[in-house]
Amino acid sequence: MIIKEINSKIKITTNINKLTNTLSMISLSKMNKYINLINNLDYINIELKKILEYIIINIKSNVFCLIIITSNKGLCGNLNNEIIKYSLNYIKNNKNLDLILIGKKGIDFFNKKNFYIKEKIIFKDNELKNLVFNNKILNDLKKYENIFFISSKIIKNNVKIIKTDLYLKKKYNYLIKHNFNYDCFLKNFYNYNLKCLYLNNLFCELKSRMITMKSAADNSKKIIKDMKLIKNKIRQFKVTQDMLEIINGSNL
Repeated sequence: MIIKEINSKIKITTNINKLTNTLSMISLSKMNKYINLINNLDYINIELKKILEYIIINIKSNVFCLIIITSNKGLCGNLNNEIIKYSLNYIKNNKNLDLILIGKKGIDFFNKKNFYIKEKIIFKDNELKNLVFNNKILNDLKKYENIFFISSKIIKNNVKIIKTDLYLKKKYNYLIKHNFNYDCFLKNFYNYNLKCLYLNNLFCELKSRMITMKSAADNSKKIIKDMKLIKNKIRQFKVTQDMLEIINGSNL
């Protein structure tokens, strides 16, 4: 009966091992898919911020916008917890913040805490090519003195929680005099930042999930090995016990 139970546990743990290995490989495959796109978006964002330095931004407001990006799914270690923890500390130390939440995990958390949430956004996996703010949000973003994103990014091969300020410098210069399409630029600027930071956060989610699932697969493999050793010891004990009973019976 004991061996039967151990065999059942070995079978269950083997299935877990196969599942976690598969999830780890899927995450790695998706990471390879997004890496070039993320690098290109990082470059575009750097160039857009250079242009932004030469644009007049007249925003008479003392209200700021905080955009928090979390994942829609779990099984990615403590990534979402770290983003939420960082966000709570920032909200605690800063006032006049409107919250825009992107991702199911962040929305679920802040809903339970009764925070006022200006906008809630969930992008599905098949919508990643259309990562854009709707027109209502784009118009609202133009009214804030500054806009901050809190998300995650791979820095020196480690997952780090980062805060990104959209407006770092404001120079009053000449481009506005040359029919520069300010509204079109801002729309692209906001959306490219969204795409860049969302995909960086997604990349961190995939890497965290890959590491978590790889660790789970390794642990389940070790458990299977230990259970097989226990099963073999029980079998050897039963064989030895049967042999002793036979020898003792023949001596009678």
